[in-house]
Amino acid sequence: MQKMSQSEKQIMEIIWRNEGALTTAEILQRLPDGKDWKQNTVITFLARLIEKDLVKANRMGRANHYDACLTEEEYRALETKQFISDVHKGSVSGFLQTLTDSGDLTKKDIEDLMKKLRE
Repeated sequence: MQKMSQSEKQIMEIIWRNEGALTTAEILQRLPDGKDWKQNTVITFLARLIEKDLVKANRMGRANHYDACLTEEEYRALETKQFISDVHKGSVSGFLQTLTDSGDLTKKDIEDLMKKLRE
């Protein structure tokens, strides 16, 4: 799986938040304030997402309707596995060791992690 750019991720977040497929015009309407991308820019990002098999397009009438090929949670899981593979040579315990050594984990984080490990 290819990683998304920040701009592609912004498009994906709009698609993920929606219940069904969206047209380019609908995506443009949902862009955050200050993001004044032109239609061609959004179409380019959508084409890249289609190439990466993250989005599918269905032609309905005169417009393409874009929908996610996987959920945000599925994508996050794939990204996490790839990160652990790339950075920690596939070692989950190495990843956890880095987290604990960094001192960034809160007491609640540790409690939640312990609970999840017991399950």
